Amino acid sequence: MVQLGTRRTALVLYGVLLVLPTLVLGGLHWRQLALDHTTQLEAVPRGVADAARRLSVALLDEVNALLESESRRVPFEYRRRYFPPAPLLGSIGFYTSPLSSEPRPLGILGWFQTNTHERSRDPEIQVGFETDEEAAEAMHEDLLGATRDFAALKIDELMSSRLRRVPNRRTATYPVPVAAINLSSEEDLKCLSDEAPALRVLERREVTAEVYDFEVRLFHDSRGVTRIVATRIVNFESVVELDDMPACFQAARRGPEFMQGFFIDPTWLVRDLPLQLSTRLLDPTQELFAGNPGEPAVVGEIVSDTVRPVRALGLVAEDRDQGFGAFRVAVDTGLLRDRFRSQMLHLAGVAAMLVISLATGLVLLLRSVTRDLEAARRTDNFVSAVTHELRTPLSAIRLYGEMLAEGWVADPAKQREYYGRIVRETKRLETLVERVLEKGRLTSNETPVEADDLNRVVEGLRPTLIGPDEDPARDVVFELERELPPVLLYPEGVRSIVGNLVENARKYAPVAEGGEPIRVVTRRSEEDVLLEVLDRGPGIPEAERERIFDAFYRVGNETTRVAKGTGLGLHLVALQAQAMRGRIEVHSRPGGGTIFRVHFVTA
Repeated sequence: MVQLGTRRTALVLYGVLLVLPTLVLGGLHWRQLALDHTTQLEAVPRGVADAARRLSVALLDEVNALLESESRRVPFEYRRRYFPPAPLLGSIGFYTSPLSSEPRPLGILGWFQTNTHERSRDPEIQVGFETDEEAAEAMHEDLLGATRDFAALKIDELMSSRLRRVPNRRTATYPVPVAAINLSSEEDLKCLSDEAPALRVLERREVTAEVYDFEVRLFHDSRGVTRIVATRIVNFESVVELDDMPACFQAARRGPEFMQGFFIDPTWLVRDLPLQLSTRLLDPTQELFAGNPGEPAVVGEIVSDTVRPVRALGLVAEDRDQGFGAFRVAVDTGLLRDRFRSQMLHLAGVAAMLVISLATGLVLLLRSVTRDLEAARRTDNFVSAVTHELRTPLSAIRLYGEMLAEGWVADPAKQREYYGRIVRETKRLETLVERVLEKGRLTSNETPVEADDLNRVVEGLRPTLIGPDEDPARDVVFELERELPPVLLYPEGVRSIVGNLVENARKYAPVAEGGEPIRVVTRRSEEDVLLEVLDRGPGIPEAERERIFDAFYRVGNETTRVAKGTGLGLHLVALQAQAMRGRIEVHSRPGGGTIFRVHFVTA
């Protein structure tokens, strides 16, 4: 018992060592998930503000890149037709500007140029290459009206105020012939061609132009349409060498000033470009969408920060236009909470599966250990039973043998009696050995069965079980139903079943004088043929009925059990029934006692 208790204690310790670390690790992981979720929620406002700042910087970089690209253009390209900066070798001619013949860069609607000294002249408008002439003409007219409105605003500004606002400028130099031709009208082409020899003389002479940086402004034209325009001033110095030239060179001689620029597509600037930038600048949890200007705030479960393109790009605009095109970077913290709940549910599911797996493993392990312990106990009982079963016949055989060998018994009748007892005890030993061998044979080999008459086999057991019919002290009666169908069996198996069940009944439920005998019954049920052995003993407890067919199992303990036996009888009955494709059941008998019922399969 100490050994069995030690095994159970070891099993409990094993279960604790297996489950406790799992619970600790699961709890730590659960706590870490909760801490990570709290940290994420606390970092959301900072992350949103940082994302808004990154978008503002990226937006400014993109616009600056566009302005830098346009600032490298030669000022003469803002004319619809111009003379390229090149040596004056052949005849003078004008060529289509690349601004009219090439596709527009992304974000630009069109270019314009107007002479600040000649307000009456319409601005020159270029919209880039368009396959649809009607669309190009419509855009040209739209930008022409917008440029007129803007020129009226810009020309009224004093140069001094502009210099204070846009102090940065660069100087560009061009040969006098190139400047003179491009600053003249295309209508003066004949005059220009006639004076070509005189112009070639001035090729080594250069004219300087001051080119100011672009300034981006937001304004509303006369139709109320919001326009975003980038403008620069280009101021050419006067060329005194042209004083004696014809009138077609007078514009160049005076040193004209031009306002040049381009219209930026507002949709591209405040919608398309931010969306494009957001794909690489925002985290997966952050989203870009239009919203009202405001400070970072929590609206429901939305944490957002506003980006104002007018402020981010430094656009010149009125106060009422500071919020134009504002958009928000937002994070739905509800999604974070949903993801946290999903992670927790996933962890709980994994934990539940792990608990179920551990519990199942422990239960199976406990059952296995319990079976092993039970098998060990039954083996101990079997050893004790075999010891008792062997000691008694061996002692009797030795006693009677010594008495006969030493001549203590001279009476022939006594000698025959002692010889008979020696033979009976020897048969008892032989039966014990046969049962052990029978168990091994039934466990390891498949027994061949055939269709036969159950009543015939059972009837053949009558002489060995009850003796002659005239024996008044018989304790077994046979009740065999006639005309039973053939069943699958082998005779030795049936003999073993009936013999063991009757012996078991005699051992544990002996028939008292005048009492009801043990009954051996055959009968037919709805599906198969039954063999029953009924007694009027004390019965078998409900908890023991599934275990009495286990090898070496006996109710009680060998040290306190009175009835002799090894615990193999009922086990052999179950093995024999299984070998004949049948099964055995045990039931309580109405009125007291037990019914052992064997089901045989009909052939």
